[in-house]
Amino acid sequence: MNAEAGARVDLHLHSTASDGVLSPTALIDAVATAGVTVCALTDHDTVAGLAEAAAAADRHGITLVSGIEVSVGHAGRTLHVVGLGFQPAAPSLLALIDSLAAARAERARDIARRLDRRGMPGSDMLGDLAGATVVTRTHFAREMVRRGLVADPGQAFKRWLGKGAPGYAPAAWPSLETVIAAIGAAGGVAVLAHPLRYTLSAGQRRELAREFRAAGGIAIEVCVGGQNPAQTEVAVGLCLRTGLEGSVGSDCHDPALPWQRPGRLAKLPAAIAAVWGRWQATPAGPASGDTNRDAASA
Repeated sequence: MNAEAGARVDLHLHSTASDGVLSPTALIDAVATAGVTVCALTDHDTVAGLAEAAAAADRHGITLVSGIEVSVGHAGRTLHVVGLGFQPAAPSLLALIDSLAAARAERARDIARRLDRRGMPGSDMLGDLAGATVVTRTHFAREMVRRGLVADPGQAFKRWLGKGAPGYAPAAWPSLETVIAAIGAAGGVAVLAHPLRYTLSAGQRRELAREFRAAGGIAIEVCVGGQNPAQTEVAVGLCLRTGLEGSVGSDCHDPALPWQRPGRLAKLPAAIAAVWGRWQATPAGPASGDTNRDAASA
């Protein structure tokens, strides 16, 4: 579709299929209430919510682009890459999802063991989280809050789950090149998620953007939920220097949080090509791909 001036776009959203608080249906309802007309459900390492989200988008006349957010290991850091507009049942994507599911499961077990050793009931919490398609650190944090072990998720990360904390466990994420290739083979495009959240110098961030494009990456998230104008200007500069396209996304996990509200984003500057211009503005279902396969292997 053309990047219509009147379109309200949000291409980074999470549901209960990973670590969001709303079901795919409820999330799309919230997206519609916010006036968003083009969106992507980008759950962590799974496409399990896409079919449900597509049905809800159809009811609201919203264009849903197939999406996923994937954890990547690069230069000793964990990065996030958003895949958009792919075929959800493509073999390359399913193989990637299966490998990520294995890495997530092993990391969750490692976190539980580390918490157990420090007197925190990690294994017991993991048992209560068994129904989640993808278990993340956010799940552990919310479970700690539910049990009254910490005051809020922020405290859970600071005291127990953040890097350097007793319950932190590294993960064997796939490489940047592997993830971008899998998304591309599935007919999608790779977007570097929230580039200003990584602890990088200005030079390192520019080098990352160049490496991302060299590996086949297509776009950078320029306008992100909770980002200040100065950070947006930096992201704009990255796009202009590298020739990458721009994306926008709230990274919404909970619409009740004001900095994560769907569609509440700065406009992409006209000088940057909008990545959503690649998909036809046709409501109902992901703009690319069949969602009948609901990531049962994830």
